[in-house]
Amino acid sequence: MRIVYYTPGVTGSGHIVQGISIGNALLRNRVDAEYTILSSSPFAELADRFSMEHREIPLEGEKELSRENFSSSFLYKSLAELEPEILLVDLSWYMIQRFIEELPCKKVLLSMQVSDAFFNVPLPSGRLTFDPGMYDHVLKTEPFDSSIISEQINPIIIRNKEEILSREEAMAQLQVRGDKPVCLFAFNGTPGEFERTKKMYSYLEEEGYDMIYTTNYRGGLFPAVDYFNAVDLLICGAGYNAFWEAVYFEKETIFVPMRRRFEDQRRRVEECLEYQFEENGADQLVDIIYNL
Repeated sequence: MRIVYYTPGVTGSGHIVQGISIGNALLRNRVDAEYTILSSSPFAELADRFSMEHREIPLEGEKELSRENFSSSFLYKSLAELEPEILLVDLSWYMIQRFIEELPCKKVLLSMQVSDAFFNVPLPSGRLTFDPGMYDHVLKTEPFDSSIISEQINPIIIRNKEEILSREEAMAQLQVRGDKPVCLFAFNGTPGEFERTKKMYSYLEEEGYDMIYTTNYRGGLFPAVDYFNAVDLLICGAGYNAFWEAVYFEKETIFVPMRRRFEDQRRRVEECLEYQFEENGADQLVDIIYNL
């Protein structure tokens, strides 16, 4: 089975992490698949830490992906060469909209929390409107109100609980003795957020915390969840992966919501802190893929 996960992935590392999470679930469930992450992300090399195939292409715009020009685009040619039997599209439906009917494969759109406006894009060449009928499944990967999407799975998490390091192993790798509480400060959003937010919480060192600072912009701990058993306090943004990892692993967390165009991180914190997982959404997605 050939599966391609596609994301432009140009904002932070989160979209690549979701692709890795799905790939890890395929491995965990022993699915015999050729899995490739296709992106324009500067963080694509994170997939190497899981020995996953990945391919990078330049980010293309409306002109390159128009009906007249798409056949010569890097995106279309890469998909044609990879010949997926199943294409997982991470949020960015508009990138393949002009040629989706040319792709003879099963298609699944994965959507985190966005406003309905995200599915209706005004362009100089005309308005682009999402058509859910072009996909075999359109899935919300977290709870949010939408007039577009009704089918929902649990949030997608990179590891299951039994897969992360024990407290002793994590403490040894972090080089902490355990005589002080450990605070993990992790930010992987847009450039500059790590530095700005770090200043806000520097006082915790004076309050007796062993501070561990990490960001994927500087080759930090990845995946950070591997070390959660050694962490007493987590400080992170409220983007998709950071928030749902903290909730899934039931960590005491200070969330710092950041402003995004279509995503309301503050709302995620206000409405979803009490969410109960039945299972990792990545494993639910594998079941859906297997039955396509």
